[in-house]
Amino acid sequence: MTQPWLKEWQRFTPQAIEEIKSHNDDTHLEREWMSYVYEKNGRYYIGKASMGDESAISVIPAEKTAVDAATKGLSPSQKKWTIHGHPLKDGKIYNGRQYFSSVDLIDEFLEVRDSGKNGGRSRIVQFVVYPHQQKEGGEDVIHNRVRILVFPDEKTIVKAMKQSNPSIDPYAITRDNGMNKSDANGTTMNDMNIDWFRFQEALGKMGYMGIVDIEGKSGENHHPLSAESLMDRFNGLQRIALLAAVFSIGFYAFGEYSKR
Repeated sequence: MTQPWLKEWQRFTPQAIEEIKSHNDDTHLEREWMSYVYEKNGRYYIGKASMGDESAISVIPAEKTAVDAATKGLSPSQKKWTIHGHPLKDGKIYNGRQYFSSVDLIDEFLEVRDSGKNGGRSRIVQFVVYPHQQKEGGEDVIHNRVRILVFPDEKTIVKAMKQSNPSIDPYAITRDNGMNKSDANGTTMNDMNIDWFRFQEALGKMGYMGIVDIEGKSGENHHPLSAESLMDRFNGLQRIALLAAVFSIGFYAFGEYSKR
């Protein structure tokens, strides 16, 4: 049976996938990009990409949807999700940037968790595109990959949080205490000590997170990969460095950008 995360990926049109790939082919420019994902007749299309810098991007939602309507004929009522790309940083690939950061996750977690009483969205899907170095024919090559993460419902995300962070009360999490921030010493962590890596991996074990390699020969550019745990590849010191890398990422400028 096809896992939920893969079903989401399979809804993208071939043209949308080529657009996603083309945006991330410019990863060497070290600029994040973001597009809205629209649903039309059961398929996913993407709007015009907005560009930022290596770790931040700012858009005005009303203006962005107006541009998508004018240039691509996509209606604001069809807007569903967002997709964004984490590029190279300092000319390097950082494993931490292959995950969603706390900035990417906190609003979605809270909205789905509280949807029953606040009337927000009860299900949210996210996509992040990133460069990945791998071996092919004995040579090091860089492929574009997409990580898909599904917040299926309140019950499931609360369960995933309890499994991944047993000491955390999922209902005590707020935007203020759940988002990572840097202290005077440069150490980055959130007040609740939530490990957002493990939260994503817990959803992956339930079938709600996975990775697609979008490179390959013509007609063979859909390569689903298992929802691997990158943390399992590193020793203790390396994990600390990896966590620091992700906790330092913030890709939206608050006040101007809304994901809704």
